[in-house]
Amino acid sequence: MASPTRIVELAQAIAADTALVDAYFQANNIPTPSFDIDGPARVAIPPHEKNVAAAHVRVLGATKELHNLILGPMNMLMGMNVTDQLSLHGVYHFNMASAFAPGTEATFEDIAEKCNVSVVDTRRLMRHAMTNHIFREPKPGVVAHTAASKLLATNPLIKEFVGLKVEEEFPAAARTMDAVEKFGFAQDPGQSGWSLANNTSEGLYAHFDSTLPERGRRWDKAMSAFAGMISIDRLLASFDWDSFGTIVDAGGGYGPVSIAIAQRFSKPKFIVQDLPHAILDAESRLDEKLKDRIKFEAHDFLGPQSVKEADVYFFRAIFHNWPDAFCLRILRNQIQALKPGARLIVVDPTLPEPGKLPAYLEKRQRGQDLNMLTYFGARQRTAEDWQEMLREADPSFVMRQALQNVVEGCLVLDIEWMAA
Repeated sequence: MASPTRIVELAQAIAADTALVDAYFQANNIPTPSFDIDGPARVAIPPHEKNVAAAHVRVLGATKELHNLILGPMNMLMGMNVTDQLSLHGVYHFNMASAFAPGTEATFEDIAEKCNVSVVDTRRLMRHAMTNHIFREPKPGVVAHTAASKLLATNPLIKEFVGLKVEEEFPAAARTMDAVEKFGFAQDPGQSGWSLANNTSEGLYAHFDSTLPERGRRWDKAMSAFAGMISIDRLLASFDWDSFGTIVDAGGGYGPVSIAIAQRFSKPKFIVQDLPHAILDAESRLDEKLKDRIKFEAHDFLGPQSVKEADVYFFRAIFHNWPDAFCLRILRNQIQALKPGARLIVVDPTLPEPGKLPAYLEKRQRGQDLNMLTYFGARQRTAEDWQEMLREADPSFVMRQALQNVVEGCLVLDIEWMAA
């Protein structure tokens, strides 16, 4: 008997793994995924459910592989296009999801009038979005919400994250190869596709601050949405945080990581540093019980570190936003503040070894790396990249350990300052 073909193998694996995931939903009274307006906004399997989480990832990878195999190489290549981004951009830019309330219906003509767009363009943008399950057309010419369009209408942070994708990343990606050709391996955040797309020699953060404050605020909101989806449980379990006295949380925003550590561990005190606009109302968000342990300080980590002789200098998702030359600058900016034995704890997105992860996870992590190139001329780094960068910054930076979470795509680096 002939062995099953790859497409049959994939179909069988998809069926088996989907049944496993569905059984988990049923057993735990979790709503099944649905495009309906009341469908769950997010499908997430807790990391401790290892078998179910692995099956979930396998389904995502196998469905993509099966889709591409059934298309064939020619149709796969010719079918890669930007129209998904284009229709989503139209929906976002003209605020179409807010033109009628979730649970109600509207005609294309009604939506066009409210959004000040021609009915022809409204119809074609929305009908293309419907092929991605954003809106639906229950009867000819009448539009209703789906779970995805409802999110755009009701969740400001998700809406701003979509805005970031279509109005920052989309045009920047179109200029990224121009930047690579013009600048080579970037040494400055202004040598990026984003900077070329915005006709500036400044990097994204500098240009937001100097010229585009509204877009900067959108960026901050979008990053808040992204940060809210990242678990820090592994980080909390990776160190005896009570063994540290003072922790400097560099670029820490309103302090979500410091707050989480302080809620779990009673001894350390925290100084959260960031640019003035990022910490503007941070203290008012703090629980009264934490105000004596968490302080905020306006500080730019591109300048010399202002807090001397802390026990830990903590950097979460900072370095992957900067080209190598600027990462070296950030590291060296800490040196004059460090006491012997001081630690730098760095949590930063990383890259997997090729072929070592399920295809879905590898694609996601490599996509994030390309986003860093697009926005900042930057990159995500492996543990080996970090060893090399630490040696170049100063040989007294010594890597104690590098913990890699391959599923979440992060490195947790424990670096000690071992100068005499």
